[in-house]
Amino acid sequence: MSELHDALLDFEGLGWIPGIAKILTGIQEVADAATRGHLTLDATQTTLPLIANPDGPDLPYLLSLLAAHLTNQDTNPQLAALDNDTRKTVQRMGEDHVRETADYTPRDHPNEAAGLIYEAAGRRSNAVSLTDNERKKLSEKVREVNRQSTNRPR
Repeated sequence: MSELHDALLDFEGLGWIPGIAKILTGIQEVADAATRGHLTLDATQTTLPLIANPDGPDLPYLLSLLAAHLTNQDTNPQLAALDNDTRKTVQRMGEDHVRETADYTPRDHPNEAAGLIYEAAGRRSNAVSLTDNERKKLSEKVREVNRQSTNRPR
C-alpha cells in the first residue's frame, strides 16, 4: 500500500466525529481517481493549489480556520464547561494556529507543480478547453451556486 493509504488508515477510527469521514473519503476519492487515470490534467492542476496555494485560499488555511472555530466559545458552546482561563488559552491557541499556518506552512511546491502541468498540457494540446458558450454556461452555474450559498460573505 501507499504512504497515503497508510496515513488514511491512521484516521480510520475517527469517523464518529461529524464530517471527518467525508473529508477522509474525499481525499481517498481524489487519490483513487488519479490512480485509475480518471483525474484529468485540468483536474490535477486545479486540485494541487487547493492542497497548498501561496496566493489564495487552500486546505491548510481552511483547516486552520476550523481549528479557530473549534477553539472559540462563541462558535463552540461546549467550551463553556471549561474554566475561564482555560477557555481564553484555548481560543488564543486556535487564533495562533491560523496566524502560524498563514506564516509558516510551505505552499510553493503543489502550486508550482500545477503551473508546470498547465504549461506542459498547453504545449501538448491535451488541456481541456471550453468554448466561449460552455465557459459562459459554467460561469453562470458558478455564479448561481455562489448566490445561493449561505457560507459566502456578502
